Amino acid sequence: MIKINRENDITLLSASVTDFADSLGYCEYKIPLSIQGVKPKPSQSLIQGTKAHHEEERYEQEYVELEPISIEQIKDKEEDIEFARENIHSTLMVPFEFRSENVLVSLSGRIDKIMRINETLIVQDDKFAGKPQIYDLKTQPYPSQLLQVLAYLNSSYAAKRHANHEDYFEMPHTKKKWQIRICDRKTREPYKIFSGFQDAFSLHYLHTSLEKFTTISLGITNPEHHNSINKCNACNLKSLCDQRL
Repeated sequence: MIKINRENDITLLSASVTDFADSLGYCEYKIPLSIQGVKPKPSQSLIQGTKAHHEEERYEQEYVELEPISIEQIKDKEEDIEFARENIHSTLMVPFEFRSENVLVSLSGRIDKIMRINETLIVQDDKFAGKPQIYDLKTQPYPSQLLQVLAYLNSSYAAKRHANHEDYFEMPHTKKKWQIRICDRKTREPYKIFSGFQDAFSLHYLHTSLEKFTTISLGITNPEHHNSINKCNACNLKSLCDQRL
């Protein structure tokens, strides 16, 4: 849910990373619905995907032995480290100055997997598909998937959801890399992997998307329709949206 609070001369806009990625990468009309508190009924695909995530987390807890990580190891960018699955929470905070108001955007999330290898910070997100073959001809991930990992890559991290300022840490690195694994929902095995290093283009894409998300949320600009009936038919908010095709 997207929340807007105004304190003195600052507007605080808070949302989940998923709210941001889904609306800017899929349909901008999800923004006003989220602000209104509209919550869709979970689809069967979402339920099954969440179940697969939990099973993957449980498998790692039972069969993968990860060494405890110290603050000293985190601070040393030459130290390879790997955090337990879904054990790190992220917060991305970005300020914007508009003619009418100053805004601080805060996006929160929980990362599937985060690690540092050869001085490269790597964020991994797993998507469990019932029919992973639909990705056979795709050469790049969907925009919503890319925006999600880019938001994670540029966040601050903490090992607890409701973290205080001193709980956050940064992982020094030389490069940033995102990785999106398309997994078979039945076997949970990776079927296809998209990956890439963060560059000036992807960082610009993230920033302009964040700015657009902010201006739509505050009513400075209007949402743009994707004009795709297929997107509308696949959307779990279709029955609740006045802009559906």
